[in-house]
Amino acid sequence: MPLGFSLPAGFTVAALVLGGLLGAILPTCLYAYVEPRGRRMWGRDGDTASTRRAPALVRLTAWLSFVVGQLAVALLAVPVVCGGLLYVQIRLGALAPLGLGLTALLGLTALVQAVAALRLVPFGVRLLARSADACARAGTRAARLGWVNAAVLGATVFLGWAFASGGLVRPVLRATLEWAALRPVGAFAAVGLIHALLLARCARAVAQK
Repeated sequence: MPLGFSLPAGFTVAALVLGGLLGAILPTCLYAYVEPRGRRMWGRDGDTASTRRAPALVRLTAWLSFVVGQLAVALLAVPVVCGGLLYVQIRLGALAPLGLGLTALLGLTALVQAVAALRLVPFGVRLLARSADACARAGTRAARLGWVNAAVLGATVFLGWAFASGGLVRPVLRATLEWAALRPVGAFAAVGLIHALLLARCARAVAQK
């Protein structure tokens, strides 16, 4: 009888919570440094130094921009892995066009995602400082990011279904691509879509100020 091993559910949940808390340290520190310095730009008649700050939706969106930017650094591992897989396929003579194409496509997609997400860090800073340029472009940026992330998420769901049906690429390559590239790209697109939706609401809130 084959033996299996799985971690207890409580341990898995605790590890995820701990990882999330540790991952939020740097974005929160950056937010805590930038946000007080931008409060004077959100001044209104009759407010005080203690109540003068950006709307809650703006603050949440800016903080999430820092989180997504930090996640982009980890996502850069995907293009590296895909590059290694391309090298291995070429060295082994496994020159199936579909396998090579999917590997290159997932690596390129992750690289574009990471570069776009890294640009959200300075954008979040400008948003907290109520930069006229950032506030004016928030709606356009939200629409662009929303459509792109929705398309990437849909493509990864479809590709995951194609992988599950089998026969698309070799089993070893399929399993490696699924766990090392497809799932991270899809998860990042889902987070990016949530951020884009928040940014769209933030753009409307800023326009009313």
